[in-house]
Amino acid sequence: MSTDLDRLYAKLAAQADALTPPALDQVRRRARQRRRGNVLTVVTACVAVIGVLAGLRLLLAPPPPVEPLRPLPPAPATFTPFDASATPVLRYPSPVRFAMASTVDDRSYAMWMAEDGTEWVGGIDLKTSRALWPPLSLGKFGDTNGMVVSQSAILLLTEQGFDNPLVKDGSDTVIAVDPDTGRLAWTLPYSFNDCDWALFADTIVIGCQDRHTVEALDLRTGQTRWSSGIGAVQGGINPVRQLSEYYLLHGLSASPTRSGQVVLHLTDGKVQIRDAATGTVVKELSMPVLGTDTRRQEFAVDGFLYQFARPAYSRVPLDGSASPVEGTLGSGKSQVQPCGAAGRFCTVDNQSGERATVTMLDAVTGQTAWQVEIATQANDVIASPAGLLLVGQKTTVLGLDGSTLAEIDGQAMWLESGNLLVFESEAMFGFQLATQETIKLADFPSATRFCSWNSTMLTCPTMIGIGVYRYAR
Repeated sequence: MSTDLDRLYAKLAAQADALTPPALDQVRRRARQRRRGNVLTVVTACVAVIGVLAGLRLLLAPPPPVEPLRPLPPAPATFTPFDASATPVLRYPSPVRFAMASTVDDRSYAMWMAEDGTEWVGGIDLKTSRALWPPLSLGKFGDTNGMVVSQSAILLLTEQGFDNPLVKDGSDTVIAVDPDTGRLAWTLPYSFNDCDWALFADTIVIGCQDRHTVEALDLRTGQTRWSSGIGAVQGGINPVRQLSEYYLLHGLSASPTRSGQVVLHLTDGKVQIRDAATGTVVKELSMPVLGTDTRRQEFAVDGFLYQFARPAYSRVPLDGSASPVEGTLGSGKSQVQPCGAAGRFCTVDNQSGERATVTMLDAVTGQTAWQVEIATQANDVIASPAGLLLVGQKTTVLGLDGSTLAEIDGQAMWLESGNLLVFESEAMFGFQLATQETIKLADFPSATRFCSWNSTMLTCPTMIGIGVYRYAR
């Protein structure tokens, strides 16, 4: 995948034994290897204001050293205990080996793969806790990369569909399902293991290493809207975003980017900013490509395009008002992600064993803002406006200045900035960062870690089906 799913959502290309659900850190590790893209999120108005002010400051003055932000914690969530034994809304017809959920506003979508390889997809109306339509069977596959969801399509990322009538020659295939009706919409032979892509409300822009071109597909029909005629470099397909869109809230769900524009870094060294739906070239720049291996990353965030091929990096305004600034920034091998403030990126190294090193890099000044060592394993860093979540066998929460805000037993995910949901082996909890209070929500030994949620409703795969629970008011 592109850098989008390396981070965020990434993270969902694992098979799971339903009787022994894998830990979240295992899923995130495997998804990083199989997919190179980053997840998008629902943004709060507060974060949007911070992003705008940061952008204006960069435009109106020479960039000063960026200081860590210290936003006030939000009001604690009103957590509500729930009955985890309630009958699931969608019941599996047979035992499963992997399942996941993704929530978009007042709907949740779920996919699961049965032990015999049959893949299913279903939808739930969270306002009524009822199925949107009968679950759809897509036939048997050897493996799955999970799914991604937009307003216009549910995209199932299938692999090894031998003897499946939806698949040609057993190749990896994207299968699109209409989220309103649950009907099959289209299929195309794309492998998301070898592609970079950017998801929008009605369009997906995708480029695969073996196709030497970039295409934009209509999510309703699968038809090509436009193509580039030349391929993009690895990691060179990125939506134009604000920093707030990189914050991973509400579980491992992904949301389409809002800008409607995509940045293509083409193999001829040109950078094009295009309207994602029409293909119209809004701006074209020239930019050398840094690095050639699969660890190189690009981000189009807050008006700048960043390239990382650590330790080398470059930063250039997307409006072409200045030439690229190139330098070196951190020698670690782990991937980076935007976090904390405009021009800042976070990374976690030395992930094995009982310690990890967390670094905040400042791509404006070319300096390391801070570096701390934590006394626990950590497989990923997940940013929010309130701080950084270090996820491993247990969870450490760091402030944006590197200070320790909390240490939590279990695996936690941001509910919103400042409040978290915590998964332990036999139960689920809410955690309020402002008060340091832990609130038990349910005994939940059968839940997998591939849940998703909106502000009040939780959707979780269990051993027998997809359950929906009210966890907050």
